[in-house]
Amino acid sequence: MTSREIIKRCIHFQDPPRVGMYFSRFGHDDTIDVFDFYLRDEHGVDPWGITWMVHPDFPSIGMPKAPLVSSLEDLDKLRAPDPKEYAARVAGTWTGQDPFRPTVVPASVPVLSLKSLTKAQRDKYRFVAASCGIWEVPHNLRGMEALCEDMLLNPELAHRLIAFCTDFWVNFLRELAPLKGEVDALYMFDDWGTQQNAMIGPPMWREFFAKPYRRIADAAHAMGMDFWLHSCGRVTSLIGEFIEAGIDLLNPFQSGACGYEEVAQKYAGKICFLTTVDTQSTLTHGTPEQVLAECKRLATWKTPHGGLIVGSYSYDAPEANERVVYDFFKL
Repeated sequence: MTSREIIKRCIHFQDPPRVGMYFSRFGHDDTIDVFDFYLRDEHGVDPWGITWMVHPDFPSIGMPKAPLVSSLEDLDKLRAPDPKEYAARVAGTWTGQDPFRPTVVPASVPVLSLKSLTKAQRDKYRFVAASCGIWEVPHNLRGMEALCEDMLLNPELAHRLIAFCTDFWVNFLRELAPLKGEVDALYMFDDWGTQQNAMIGPPMWREFFAKPYRRIADAAHAMGMDFWLHSCGRVTSLIGEFIEAGIDLLNPFQSGACGYEEVAQKYAGKICFLTTVDTQSTLTHGTPEQVLAECKRLATWKTPHGGLIVGSYSYDAPEANERVVYDFFKL
């Protein structure tokens, strides 16, 4: 059974032979990122027109230099990425200008596309990394504080800005129609949690985000693709909302903050998880013995029929601790 088939079975609870592996650190990754939207040009501008600042002494994704949206009128000036162009980039057939470079890989690493995959890579489960999603792009364009205020005081602006971003992803997925069966998932990144709870409660999330996420999920499913969501922090109160919105896989790297026992009791078997032991405490600062103890708690998130993919975090995580996780779950 190929890696691609194993991951599909994990996600859809179809009795995979083992837990899925996302351990690039140890050369055991059942998945491959065939295209990544974490792009910037030489001036730090991304495909949405946002200019990013990165401190030279602290390499990171950075933060937006200034909001582009101050009023409803500014929405008409925004230009989303071209869905046709980015579908062609995924396919490897884009021949136009290319001012962008991925921000998450060294410059010496070639940019992937479906066309460039080797035979071995084609046996892996293939996803497109969407970078910031329909929560993060809006607050990058507007400013987080302003967007949160909008949801209370200026809901029209909030709804329109979220719809502007959602429309791009729906249209992009439709443009992938000639590649149906070639791309397995859209992997979106929206950090919804603080250390204690979700940033907004379920009622407000349903008002502003349930339908937009459902639109994207439906467009992905129409293409035969899964919809993945990365979301850090304690997002436990929103997991049920994610499931209702059609999300197939959730990637909460702060598994301990979410609550091992609570998540297992409420959601094991209802959505697939891509995760590891808690990345802000045990994995990065604990002992191998403490990591092993949490591996046993994390294992309750899977079912006899699947539902768990375990991966490396790498950022500040000691190799010895990640090796404990890998050895525990690879069996």
